[in-house]
Amino acid sequence: MNGLFVAASGAASQVQALDITAHNMANGSTPGFRRFELAAQAVSEAPSPYEYASVPASAPLDMSQGPLRNTGNPLDVAVVGSGFIRVQTPNGEAYTRNGQLEVSPDGTLLAAGQPVLSDGGGTITLQPGTVAIANDGTISVNNQTSGRIGIADPQGATLNPIGSSLYGTADGETLPAASQSQLHQGFLEDSGGDPITGVVDMMRIMRGYESAINAVHTIDQSEDRTIQTFTLQA
Repeated sequence: MNGLFVAASGAASQVQALDITAHNMANGSTPGFRRFELAAQAVSEAPSPYEYASVPASAPLDMSQGPLRNTGNPLDVAVVGSGFIRVQTPNGEAYTRNGQLEVSPDGTLLAAGQPVLSDGGGTITLQPGTVAIANDGTISVNNQTSGRIGIADPQGATLNPIGSSLYGTADGETLPAASQSQLHQGFLEDSGGDPITGVVDMMRIMRGYESAINAVHTIDQSEDRTIQTFTLQA
């Protein structure tokens, strides 16, 4: 029975992994997207003596730096380093690597549709004119400084996606400032959801699923033969 349980749970974990891979592939063109890493593990729960395979509900994020793409747009910025742009959402502070900045009708600077927070904690308002963004995040219009984009350091914290290219901390804590990250104006960081990697993962998952299902069938047939043997002997 333990073998049957492990094989069946292995098939179920491959379905979970397939969902994660599909999510990664769907965000293959989202700037700054951080792909989920696939990490199945063996789990056991007392008092059951059986182990089963599981993909964690909160899969770890691949925090590797993505390649930079030159867009020439003065409101595009790529974060180089581990930092995330701070934004203010209705539910509190959140973080994004999507550097496609926008300016709302009232002049508020937005990232991922949310107001960008300055390193001092307030929002940033821009006047019409030529925008320049320095590597340290200082933003100016017509050579007049308007603020400094806040960059947070996620190292040591667990980030969870909350939708629309945004991430939040697992316990709602506010991340400290990042001192080693830089912003590059006129560039975007490409997604970490590489389509080729996604296709390879998809094929591997399907093979794993087929193997697990075959194991379920083999064990089930073996148990049927055993039951028939004991029945005849009885």
